[in-house]
Amino acid sequence: MREYYVNKIKNYVYDDITEAPKTVKVKVDWRAGQVGDWVQTDDGCVIQVLRRGKMLRKGGTQYYIGTCTGTFPVSKTIKMDADRRPNIYSFSGYSTPNEVVQNRRELTANERLFVNFLSEGVPPDEAYVRAYPTNNRSYARGKAISLIKTERVHTAMKEELKPVLEELGINENTILRDINTIATMGEREETRLKALFKLSDIMDLEDKNAAKVQQITGVQFQGFTDGMLEDVERKELDKKCSKK
Repeated sequence: MREYYVNKIKNYVYDDITEAPKTVKVKVDWRAGQVGDWVQTDDGCVIQVLRRGKMLRKGGTQYYIGTCTGTFPVSKTIKMDADRRPNIYSFSGYSTPNEVVQNRRELTANERLFVNFLSEGVPPDEAYVRAYPTNNRSYARGKAISLIKTERVHTAMKEELKPVLEELGINENTILRDINTIATMGEREETRLKALFKLSDIMDLEDKNAAKVQQITGVQFQGFTDGMLEDVERKELDKKCSKK
């Protein structure tokens, strides 16, 4: 017999049907189990049903059953076992719904619409409302921020902007050459450092294009030290104070 806590409540898993108390009525077909029922898993254990629900999927309604060890779709092709999953609330047993969204590589149809609206200059929350079936602005704002942080949306946005940048004659080489010009010929040091910092952040130069920076500028870019940034902030503060 094993014990697992769910929401601070102790739950039992009997590793064999003979371990279960005689007062426990066991349903052999776990797929027919309701909340509170004890069912027999496909690996011969006895476990209690803690959750039963349904969700809408492309093929129709999908029912599921949750126990103290995992969540299982109700299907003839699915086997239920009593092994404890790291995440007992997801079908995979490992990723949460939010983690699935964050780690997915390909854009969904809704995400593609979202990216299209963003590339047209639509604010993130409005872009989400247009791309998804919701009118809740607060919800849309939070979801939009999460999507924008994902690698796939970030990459898709860059692809959407490529034609515009090409039309303007802007590419990595032109930006890096301008960085070199500002870094070597800018009149004010704080302006030079701010421009370098901002452009390097936009282009991800510190990690991805360090070799290219060196090739074009002749200088090995190693990022900005805390002292350099503090010096810029101090000069900005002195400038504001002098204006008062």
